[in-house]
Amino acid sequence: MSFSWEYQKARRILRQVNALAPKMRSLDDQSLQEQTPKLRVQLAEGASLMEILPEAYATVREAARRVLGMYPFDVQVLGAIVMQQGQIAEMKTGEGKTLTATLPLYLNGLTQKGAILVTPSMYLAKRDQEEMAPLYEWLGLTCSLGFDPDAADEDDEAKKVKPEVKRGWYNADVMYTTGTTLAFDYLFNNLAANPRDQYLRPYHFAIIDEADAVLLDGANSPMVVSSKPSLQSNLYQQADLFVRTLRYRQEYRLNLKDQAVWLTKAGIEYAQSYFRIDDLFSPKRRELYRHINLALQAHFLQQRGHEYEVQDGKVILLDEANGRLLKGMKINTGIQQAVEQKEGVELTDNQQAVASTTYQSLFGLFENVAGMTGTARSSASEFINLYKMKVVAIPTHRPVVRQDFSPRLYLTTGEKLRAAIDLTMRLHQEGRPILLIAGSIENSAIISELLLNRGIAHNVLTARNESREAMIVKAAGQKGAVTVATNLAGRGTDIKLGEGVKELGGLAVIGTELLLPRVAEQLRGRAGRQGDPGSSIFFWSLEDDLVGKNSSVRLQNYYRRKKRRRATHPIDEPRQLRSPSLWVSMHFLNERLLDKEQNQRARTYRYEHSMRMQREVFYFEREQVMELDDYRQAAEHWLTRGFDQLLAERTAWNADLLKDTINHWITYDLITELPAIDFSSQAAIKEYLMQLSRKVLDQKEKQLLTPAQCDQFYRAAMLKSLDDCWIDQVAFLERLKSYTEPWSLMQRDAVYVYHKQAYEAFEKMFDQVRLVAVRHLLLSLIKVNRKQELVLEFI
Repeated sequence: MSFSWEYQKARRILRQVNALAPKMRSLDDQSLQEQTPKLRVQLAEGASLMEILPEAYATVREAARRVLGMYPFDVQVLGAIVMQQGQIAEMKTGEGKTLTATLPLYLNGLTQKGAILVTPSMYLAKRDQEEMAPLYEWLGLTCSLGFDPDAADEDDEAKKVKPEVKRGWYNADVMYTTGTTLAFDYLFNNLAANPRDQYLRPYHFAIIDEADAVLLDGANSPMVVSSKPSLQSNLYQQADLFVRTLRYRQEYRLNLKDQAVWLTKAGIEYAQSYFRIDDLFSPKRRELYRHINLALQAHFLQQRGHEYEVQDGKVILLDEANGRLLKGMKINTGIQQAVEQKEGVELTDNQQAVASTTYQSLFGLFENVAGMTGTARSSASEFINLYKMKVVAIPTHRPVVRQDFSPRLYLTTGEKLRAAIDLTMRLHQEGRPILLIAGSIENSAIISELLLNRGIAHNVLTARNESREAMIVKAAGQKGAVTVATNLAGRGTDIKLGEGVKELGGLAVIGTELLLPRVAEQLRGRAGRQGDPGSSIFFWSLEDDLVGKNSSVRLQNYYRRKKRRRATHPIDEPRQLRSPSLWVSMHFLNERLLDKEQNQRARTYRYEHSMRMQREVFYFEREQVMELDDYRQAAEHWLTRGFDQLLAERTAWNADLLKDTINHWITYDLITELPAIDFSSQAAIKEYLMQLSRKVLDQKEKQLLTPAQCDQFYRAAMLKSLDDCWIDQVAFLERLKSYTEPWSLMQRDAVYVYHKQAYEAFEKMFDQVRLVAVRHLLLSLIKVNRKQELVLEFI
């Protein structure tokens, strides 16, 4: 293994840390604890974090020995140094990443700006915080868990925990949380109606545990906050019934490689006949065309057991990486309702997106971000391109002695599974623990049934209950244990070998499906931790899901020829496919899989650019409103801008038009007489409108009891105006994405078209904000309840 310049630099710093070890060991407990205020003084006097790193790391190292009974190895310190440099440390399974993270978290916690450890799951965050909190607290740092572990789910929890409680979590020196919790907290914090309801401070430092799972596998899934339901369309049922009548190749085409489905020319003509319309692409038929596309995707790209499951009459999204049920999350842009229509369950409310973000945007807000994972080098270029983070390989504490066997390839799924179960039987008879990997929940059920037919007792792990999942994973290394798991279920929990298992050869990992190379590498790493023996092997077939969706024409033809031959010449035993040309095709298929995944994430990143820029500008404007010194002056300025917009839309004015404008925008009091006004002068009309507006605002202020309530009214009206227009803008951007994506099939740059139209819409949005503010400021109703609390009703 060759090591990078970053690794060599980390080695030099490690020598400095090691040189301080005898000094730290000679200190008594009180003197060691006094290192924390001493290091903080050095920072206050101008020292940089890198300058105090050797002493800080040596301090934590010795404290961990005394408090936790664990002393970080040199390789763990190397990983910690790499992370402080803002890179991703690739550390194999079982190398102690949880302990490694304590070093940079302590160092950055000294700044009192906050250091956050982000994990993919609540179970891991809670476990790691409980295990490591005694170390931080012994050294004088505060440590918090960034969510309520008893909450039903993260989305609900983000709404109901009181801001002062969250503020306490985020003000801790070190905090453990999940990626989704962090994202939703960011969104809700920026939707607060009052400064006292905000709880975040500027982001400083974050370590992302299982960085590939969060930054890559989660890159295409935006976190979305939804508001009250928008009007539900009645086109879902009509489009669903229509799509059920379509014939493949004649009326629609399917490209599983690009995850695309579309109507053919004959299909378009059939649709026009079916719905009795002249032109499916006319502006007034845009929604019908959109719902037909949604129904096509629901029927041909969304598969039950792969992308979603149906439980208790509800469609629940599945995490493709590990098969975990993503309760509370929905499929985007109406596909959720289209899938529900396909499955015949009750349609959920077609909710309107209020705000959204992606991990690329979220972690871009931090001053410094680092990561750690067992599998990153295969995606090193992508980490550089998307996140500007280098991957640095850290050697294992003990040599890896695991045997990784070459994959075995079969023609059909039946042959492949039979061969995998045969091997499982042989190893099980030897007493070795076995981890069988299924590509989906559906396939795990099939494997489980095959094992039962052979009389093999086993556990099934489908990532539905994280705490139970961890218990099963811990037991998976016991003698004779057989565990069936979906992809990365149980990730983050070590499989420790039971008594006598090392002598039998250790844990055997048996994969039963072609997986993404990075995922396969992660699964191999479940065996052979910390120098233990173990083995891994994968069984593939030409009927595997990823093969079918990504195979070349040559590979498809090979499969069809072999399939026809097997129909006339059946075989009794599974037969491996060994053709060199076939393995060349499989190699290129793996390359295409990597390219496809990377292109999809890069595309998401490019689309997100407009949303990210607009979101940051919008949140800045919102923050400006929250911090105004003179709300009345700002309100009148907004009214002036609003009337400019209103007057620009009309050229000819008369008395009746002006009266209607006043009744619609300023007051419901009937205006019977107007002063002498020059209707040819927009300046004169504007001045009259402002005079009336000032009188209305004066009357509203008389209803309010205190200056604080006056500020509360103006702030609420202005924020309401911003939020209403932003909700419409977010919804427009989601629709725009679905409208522009098909352009790529016509060799048009869909992302460029999206950015251009998104920018134009954003400029118009701020004009609309001032118009909406006129009505919210002037036509709102003000009430004060019995508790002397302000109650506002906006029109």
